[in-house]
Amino acid sequence: MTSATPPPRSFSEVLNLLLESQAQEDPKNPGTFVPPTNTEVAEAINAKFGPGSITGEYVRRLRKGDIKSPSVQAASLLAAFFGLPLDVFNATGSETSKKVMEEVQRLTAYRRRTLDDEPPTVAVLARAARRLSPAGQKRVVQYAQRLEEIEDMERGAGEPMAPSSD
Repeated sequence: MTSATPPPRSFSEVLNLLLESQAQEDPKNPGTFVPPTNTEVAEAINAKFGPGSITGEYVRRLRKGDIKSPSVQAASLLAAFFGLPLDVFNATGSETSKKVMEEVQRLTAYRRRTLDDEPPTVAVLARAARRLSPAGQKRVVQYAQRLEEIEDMERGAGEPMAPSSD
């Protein structure tokens, strides 16, 4: 399967793409995903492997490409942070690296496409619906279907639709 975007080759490209895949939705700005900071990555690694294993500054330099070939130890720590084998950083394009990068690229492309296609209110509704019970989610779907039917009837009757705030 051929990916639309060529797979990243440099360590910094792979690292940045993996961090982008770890992005969490910003609660203050729905629909915006924020990757972990260099400090957060370093703190998580240090909590797991011991203080001083890696610094936020070192992670920053890796992400910017200032360090082209990190030590095997540093790459191993980062691979463990992502829960992936060290081979994910293989610049020659191992099968593992190719498969992981294709999946990560697919995820990040989906997030970007979703953000571009959905108005902010839809993102807020989706986030709110995820917090509901299965029965509550079913009711939301039923309400949305009913509203769609009402709008169809209004269009058919020639009644003006309420203006959208989006």
